[in-house]
Amino acid sequence: MKPSATERLRNLKKAFINQLPAQINKIREALEAHDITANDKLEDLHRQIHTLKGTAASFGLKNLSIEADKGEQLVKTALKDTFSPSDQWPRQMQEHLAIIEREISCISADEPECVENLSLALAPAKILLDREVIVYLCEDDPIQCSNLATQIGCFGFKVKSFVDLEKFRKAACTEPPDAIVMDMVHHDLETGGADVIKHIMAGRKEAIPVVFISAYSHLAARIAAVRAGASAYFVKPANPSILCSTLHDLTTREEPEPNRIMIVDDDPYLSEMYSSILREVGMETRTLNDPMQALSLLSEFKPDLILMDMYMAGCNGMELAKAIRQMETYISIPIVFLSSETDIDLHFDARKMGGDEFLVKPIKPHHLISAVSVRAERMKLLRSYMVKDSMTGLYNHSTIKEYLSMHAERARQHNENICFAMIDIDHFKKVNDTYGHPVGDQVLVTLARMLKQRLRKTDIIGRYGGEEFAVILPGCPINEAASILDQLRKNFASICFTVGQTTFSSTFSCGVASLSSYPEIEQLCNAADEALYSAKHCGRDRIATAPSQV
Repeated sequence: MKPSATERLRNLKKAFINQLPAQINKIREALEAHDITANDKLEDLHRQIHTLKGTAASFGLKNLSIEADKGEQLVKTALKDTFSPSDQWPRQMQEHLAIIEREISCISADEPECVENLSLALAPAKILLDREVIVYLCEDDPIQCSNLATQIGCFGFKVKSFVDLEKFRKAACTEPPDAIVMDMVHHDLETGGADVIKHIMAGRKEAIPVVFISAYSHLAARIAAVRAGASAYFVKPANPSILCSTLHDLTTREEPEPNRIMIVDDDPYLSEMYSSILREVGMETRTLNDPMQALSLLSEFKPDLILMDMYMAGCNGMELAKAIRQMETYISIPIVFLSSETDIDLHFDARKMGGDEFLVKPIKPHHLISAVSVRAERMKLLRSYMVKDSMTGLYNHSTIKEYLSMHAERARQHNENICFAMIDIDHFKKVNDTYGHPVGDQVLVTLARMLKQRLRKTDIIGRYGGEEFAVILPGCPINEAASILDQLRKNFASICFTVGQTTFSSTFSCGVASLSSYPEIEQLCNAADEALYSAKHCGRDRIATAPSQV
């Protein structure tokens, strides 16, 4: 069985206590160096004893931390003052080191008290509906019912339609769906739909999401829907794209992307301790004990936040923060210092060097989690603004190209294939000229939503520019990619857009190319673009594949 966070931290504490004699020997060796008066030797001694103080405090060894703090103050005195060989400082340090050793000898590795017991409330596991989402549609007008069922089905939902309230009630009670779309008015019953929904929900422990559609927009109808447990309410004619986006939100509970935290601390016990605490609440962590390796981990891991110690071998935290801030790519990444340093002036100095926050060890787990998660979430939000198209929420041009390079490299390493597709809405200028740009934007958003809802979770979708979209399909043969996209093409062509009393539909053309035939990124993009041109040239509203080069 996987150990709990508290058990992991208890084991870490035991390991830390067991290695204390070796750690104190290193400190003694540093103190007995023949040129201990040299500034770099004193700084190394200070770093070691400072680390002992912070780690002991974090593991709840208060007396040891206090004695280490006294030793650190002695070293700081030597660092600040003009040192004289005749001073009594070395003897004082030796005597204090003996006190620290006596304190260590009183500590038992089996003592029960540990760091604060973790009672970290994990967010309940969220359910992903990987199967088809079943929607019951109840509308008393057979023509409208059939038309709306077709529209909803275009977005990938499995729709079962009803025109009779009693048949719907029996079906919903026998085989409850994932969501319901219910007409409020049935024949002469102005709240007939709400009345049946209330009856169904009265006998259920878990509510079914219900979206009402109605010819009425007045408050009385909306209140009736609310009292029946409505999740949403649309006045007819309902926009299919927005309706299906609502159904998607109500039925697809996606796991949020975990916060990625990079922990830089030269003490492996402390870095693992913080990592355990943050992992326990769902964060993804990577620890680094050698700060000189920070750039390679930054590039590989792409963290949302860096949690960093102040005093480390190789370079200190302030130097590392300043070096990271010199690079444009990382200028906005949050850096949080976590140190037992209590000098407020040094806290301000650390912030001037690029730190966003200064936390003092020891820190309670929930304080650490709160400080880290707030800043990491803000970073994720800022990053989304930089990599996504504001209108559609899809990746922007530069980001989709980055993902294409990354997935192509991964595919080559694993001898796999990816396909790259370019999609262009046909006669889009005519849509804008005829119905106006707001309607054109609605067409763009509808296609974006359909791509997001219908393509596989592994596929990566971007807005390439204007009315052009791009899709990366990892691990997909070109024939399968073309088949998937062709089904989407047919569904998109079936969607009716309403402008006043007028309705129209739109189509797209698509070109697909395979990495197995075009191994270089530029070749792959050009091949997909040429295939798209071919689809346009042959009459539009179709999929064209780039010819195989093998």
